[in-house]
Amino acid sequence: MPCWRELDRMASPLVRQLHDYWQSKRIGRDIPDRRDIDPLELKELLPNILISEPEFNPFRIRYRLVGTRVVRVSGIDFTGRYLDELLRPEVQEDWHGYYQISLYERIPVFGNITSPTTDGGTFTYEFGIFPLTKGGPEVTQFVALEDFGKQEPFSRQFYNNVKYFE
Repeated sequence: MPCWRELDRMASPLVRQLHDYWQSKRIGRDIPDRRDIDPLELKELLPNILISEPEFNPFRIRYRLVGTRVVRVSGIDFTGRYLDELLRPEVQEDWHGYYQISLYERIPVFGNITSPTTDGGTFTYEFGIFPLTKGGPEVTQFVALEDFGKQEPFSRQFYNNVKYFE
């Protein structure tokens, strides 16, 4: 399983940086509130950041913001789109499950993914998904980060009727 709960398994300095920031914003709570997250304090991380929200019945993830580096690597800006609309049927990763763990266990979730590239190769990147509240006790948003390291391949991770940049 390419997902885990232990930060010490992460090599990504960007995911670790977001984790430290998320922890600092908890302020005696188990989860920080979205209003405590200041994009100016995350300026260095913003190109790799995703903000999303869960919906229920059925469970879905809708992306509210997708960082510019994530857009470059994935080949699409999926802001405003749903995760289930984007994933190819053969994608093995349980992205919905990763978000559900973060949501229901109220914890950050970490992992790594090996993704195909447009040139027929693969690359591996690390990610972190962090739950947020929004003025109440329920998890209503996530801030996530994908760290591609120094690589910037053109990925084919998402597709389902989505036009890729050429």
